[in-house]
Amino acid sequence: MDALRRDGFVATLTLAGPLDANAVRILSDACAAVASEAEVRALVVEAAPEVWGGWSEALIPDLASAGLVGDPFSALATLPQPSIAVVRGEVLDAGLELALCADVRISDRGARFGLPAVSDGRFPVAGGLQRLSRAIGRSRATQLLLSGPIDAGTARDWGLVTEIGDAPASLAREMAGRIAERGPIATRLAKEAVQRGAEMPLEQALRYETDLTILLQSTDDRAEGVRAFVEKRPPSFRGR
Repeated sequence: MDALRRDGFVATLTLAGPLDANAVRILSDACAAVASEAEVRALVVEAAPEVWGGWSEALIPDLASAGLVGDPFSALATLPQPSIAVVRGEVLDAGLELALCADVRISDRGARFGLPAVSDGRFPVAGGLQRLSRAIGRSRATQLLLSGPIDAGTARDWGLVTEIGDAPASLAREMAGRIAERGPIATRLAKEAVQRGAEMPLEQALRYETDLTILLQSTDDRAEGVRAFVEKRPPSFRGR
């Protein structure tokens, strides 16, 4: 797949745009490939400006006929490995909904974020309302929906993006490299604990976390981590 490339333990998906049914299929296929590859420990998602700018209302019937309305970016949201979205410029409507499916978002300084579909009398169709409120809280999500786009600085203050910079792709690759150095099984289980635990009552989430901890204890990577600590050397994780 030309859109997907791998460098060591890090994969990068580049969506050329426009954001249409074909782009959604490319995203889904790439995420399926990454999920099945144990050697990939992190995914960076980059895209052309027209992708982050959202899709045209005229494309909604095509998406509906392809069965892609509702949660078209779920393959990214449910990816086992951590994902980082590199966003630039106008990040609007479906572009923002796509970015919200990544675990981490890093933007350039000039980025603006919004869901103007609501102010235009339309409605987001890619899960953005639910993911936005979970990412930044109900009050700020409502403010963003009703009062228009926010700039990159505000997005960082609100937790919508974690970092902003002049070279967001470089920041993303550096972060992905740090993730790749960690135990891949522990990383995946930690992501699972955060995501699934957020949907559970606290006591149930704590029990689930304990179950994952017990599961991790039986892995070779856990034993390697202990040996490396005792021997005062960097661990060499193999993902098993």
